[in-house]
Amino acid sequence: MKISFRRVAACAFVAAIQSSAGYAAEGPTFGGPVGGTDIRNAYLPSATGFYFGLVTGYGHSSQLYGGGGHPVNNVNVSTSNNIFAGGILYVYPFKLLGGTVASSLQTAYYSGRLTLGPTTNNVRGFGDLYSDLFSWSRYFGNAANGLPVGLTAKVAYSMIFPTGAYNKRDLTSPGHNTIYYIPNFALTYLTGPNIFGDGTEFSAHIFMDIAGTNNATHYHNGPVFDVDWAISERLARWQFGVTGFYANEMADDEINGVRVPGGKRFAAMSMGPVVGFDIPEIKGSVKLKVLIPVYARNSVANTLVYLGFTKAFK
Repeated sequence: MKISFRRVAACAFVAAIQSSAGYAAEGPTFGGPVGGTDIRNAYLPSATGFYFGLVTGYGHSSQLYGGGGHPVNNVNVSTSNNIFAGGILYVYPFKLLGGTVASSLQTAYYSGRLTLGPTTNNVRGFGDLYSDLFSWSRYFGNAANGLPVGLTAKVAYSMIFPTGAYNKRDLTSPGHNTIYYIPNFALTYLTGPNIFGDGTEFSAHIFMDIAGTNNATHYHNGPVFDVDWAISERLARWQFGVTGFYANEMADDEINGVRVPGGKRFAAMSMGPVVGFDIPEIKGSVKLKVLIPVYARNSVANTLVYLGFTKAFK
């Protein structure tokens, strides 16, 4: 069993020792686009047109955690992973029930290394294609000083398509060789001005990642519930605070419809600082965040760093 590269610069590797022999290149994926989601989770751009985003990231881990969430100290595991992702979003020229409608695509290139005992697996290649096929966002508040004070809600249906490099004999691969169905929902609430700045933002994004079956191995991962969250302060062009995620596999893994030994249910929780900076002169923004592992089960604990840039095409 292995975990996706998608959320992180190799989100997490689940060591092959956790899996049945011959099925090392299996594992769930979870959450939204590469890098996850954090501040402004429910927002979509208001103006019609194309937007693009770039994300680079790095992840490192050296500790494996078993089925009880306890360290497995008799197994030598080390990961070091880099990622570069690019995506595009289009906001449609119409409103639906008072809300903005958009679609997006994202793909990523991965370069990493997994050491498990005496074996080292180098990984390079493109990952699977992620798409928000349909996103709808509506603002329910009253704008103040150009900021969306109040509540914004977003509903989306997303998918992962198995376009990435995959080899069932490898300890890990950028692709998963299976499709994912991902209904998701987000809420963002911004207060009015306070003693700290222009407003405090509370944001949460809930995903349910439902996997298909890998036709190369007949392996099926259980659905994964994931919530991304952030609490931050807005101050002029700056936004800063703390962000994190919690992901939990809700059912056991299966091979040919039969439960794998131990079930191999995955879980992970991380949190850390996030800082964003708006550049209105170019209709862009940059964002930096660090995620430090808090809990892991049937996984390694990754320390992660992401740097992202987004901009309107015009």
